[in-house]
Amino acid sequence: MARLGDEVSNKQVIFRDYVQGYPKESDMYLTTGTIKLEVLEGSKAVLVKNLYLSCDPRMQFFMRQGETPNGYKFKPGSPVFGYGVAKVLDSGHPEFTTGDLVWGITGWEEYSLITETESLIKITHTDVPLSYYTGILGMPGMTVYAGFYEVAAPKKGEYVFVSAASGAVGQLLGQFAKLTGCYVVGSAGSKEKVDLLKNELGFDEAFNYKEEHDLNAALKRYFPEGIDVYFEHVGGKMLDAVLLNMRHNGRIAACGMISQYNIDEPEGIKNLMHIGFKWIRMQGYTHHNYYHLYPKFLDVVLPYIREKKIVDTAAQRDRRGSSFVTAYTSSHKQLQQHTDVPLSYHTGHLGMPGMAAFVGFYEVSSPKKGEYVFVSAASGAVIQLVGQFAKLSGCYVVGSAGSREKVNLVKNKFGFDDAFNYKEEDDPDAALKRPHLSLPIEVLFRSLEIWILQSLCFLFVITYFPEGIDIYFENVGGKTLDAVLPNMRLHGRIAVCGMISQYNLEQPEA
Repeated sequence: MARLGDEVSNKQVIFRDYVQGYPKESDMYLTTGTIKLEVLEGSKAVLVKNLYLSCDPRMQFFMRQGETPNGYKFKPGSPVFGYGVAKVLDSGHPEFTTGDLVWGITGWEEYSLITETESLIKITHTDVPLSYYTGILGMPGMTVYAGFYEVAAPKKGEYVFVSAASGAVGQLLGQFAKLTGCYVVGSAGSKEKVDLLKNELGFDEAFNYKEEHDLNAALKRYFPEGIDVYFEHVGGKMLDAVLLNMRHNGRIAACGMISQYNIDEPEGIKNLMHIGFKWIRMQGYTHHNYYHLYPKFLDVVLPYIREKKIVDTAAQRDRRGSSFVTAYTSSHKQLQQHTDVPLSYHTGHLGMPGMAAFVGFYEVSSPKKGEYVFVSAASGAVIQLVGQFAKLSGCYVVGSAGSREKVNLVKNKFGFDDAFNYKEEDDPDAALKRPHLSLPIEVLFRSLEIWILQSLCFLFVITYFPEGIDIYFENVGGKTLDAVLPNMRLHGRIAVCGMISQYNLEQPEA
């Protein structure tokens, strides 16, 4: 038996090179290396023997070049890594000692020396199978808890739809919803999975989306009164159909979009305007932001497991999404009480446009000082106010409008930091990234990219959003929204008030 200090063989799964499309077995290979079973003095690393490893669909993103979710990326020639359960053999970290059981990110190998210990969580409940910590009590379970209790918060009697419902996350979401007293329908990709949802996991109904030629009709069949909460794991045509069937004040918790992961050209969504019309809140989330709730999560889930009220049968895992979209509108009726301002203001600043701007800015998006804000249709009644609210809050604000006169109005009268005429832009994405002259000194010091010395003065050349967009106030849709999404920062917010580019089209843009 190997002892601390020994050098032992270590079987490893090595990542060969970056991939395009679906990962293949040949993108990895098995080898045997060696490892010394000790943590060097002074190190805060943890040496573990791996017991269980989880293969999660989200890992395919770590195999690609370019930007990856949460910054994780496999390194060619190094072991694959993912979530697993392990036993501590040696530790230089004060929170872990020899013999501890832990779950978190570890290598696909027999032994791992973990130097980045932030993801490791000590296992204190061993009266349940350890394998549960790769599923219901691990990352998938935390994702479900965050999406269900913190993001969507379904209430008893509400109508809940779960796509990719037989996956690790989907099956748990459905069971939580049933325990809350909701009506739950799931979609899956085979008859066997549909039977699993209905007969083992307790869903009220389920259907095979591959057998449905009209997803909109299928959803109307199962939700004649509409959907209150949708747990989004698919995207594409499914999301388009769901938007048509959402009820007012519905919530969409976006955890993944598996239909889009391996296609050359992502599918467009045609029915996004329903977000604004129906006051739908759509929020992307991952488990990472909710680790601080893990003890609370265990308090909820462990009794369910022990009482056999919930089961975990999944062999696959779903990737988490990270965008935030929300919707607002206003139909408030307010008695006019202030007559020390022009009465006409109550059709604008103090009326519906003003209330819509107030709700979208302060209640929905809540920009903070120093954040980057983009406003489309910026010269309109609602959005000119949003831009001014943002400036008063200390934000950097750029607007788009449809003429040179409106651009000048937005910049010179409303005080936006910059603005552009979208009709002069063939490529909206490039417009958001193209260098422009800008003067506000607080912006210059935040975004210094290029200095040009000309005569006796400096001209600072910056892009509109070199560091990305924190908040987008959406009023246009179509190509503008498509261009904004790649430029959004992590934890960005999109407040959807309208989509004027789509209002009079026979066929909405995808």
